[in-house]
Amino acid sequence: MEHKISSLVATFKTVDAFGTTSTADFLPVSLGGQQFALIHTAVTSTATLGAGQVSGAEQTHSAALGKVACRFHLHDDMIAITNAAHSLVLLGNTSIGGKFLMPHSNGDQALLNSARAFAADAGAFSAALISVGLPADFIAHLNADITAFESLITTKGSALTGQAGATGGLADAAHKAAVALHVLKTIVPNTYKNNPAKLAAWATASHVQKHTPVPRATPTTTPAATPAK
Repeated sequence: MEHKISSLVATFKTVDAFGTTSTADFLPVSLGGQQFALIHTAVTSTATLGAGQVSGAEQTHSAALGKVACRFHLHDDMIAITNAAHSLVLLGNTSIGGKFLMPHSNGDQALLNSARAFAADAGAFSAALISVGLPADFIAHLNADITAFESLITTKGSALTGQAGATGGLADAAHKAAVALHVLKTIVPNTYKNNPAKLAAWATASHVQKHTPVPRATPTTTPAATPAK
């Protein structure tokens, strides 16, 4: 979980820095400028959260950020599958048509329900989806992110009452920043489509490191010693 939070917060910071150096192209009144402002707000809100969180308030804030980070990763998992499925349809694979559609609702439960459907359907099409660029372990990634997101939805009510306001504010800022990042992934490439240097800088700044599920270690069996003759 800490990996998901730190990777998303790190991306907010690099995107914020990119926006600071590109203000002439994304004025505050523009849609792009407004998205960079939302990310800057999230960076400010999370600035006091360190890796070694010990206080109850920091742990609660970490849980709020964790839910946003898990939602972001789960959404990205699903978008990648949706795009891969669309490519297969364009290549003539009619059997996958109508599957792997993103939910119309933006709610957490709608996203989770759709993610479960993606996971249930993915096995039958895994070879085809992998053939158009999805990683070989994409189903494991999806299931890991479903489990993490579902867990945080279940436990989100455990925040202390006195900290609920601050936690809600932090979660709201992080959620808006995650949405803003998705929007900027459309706006920035369109703005710099004729500027390879800026496109390369943006690709680096907006990259969110993916979580890699760690398989459980298989116990090793030590062969029994052969009795000495």
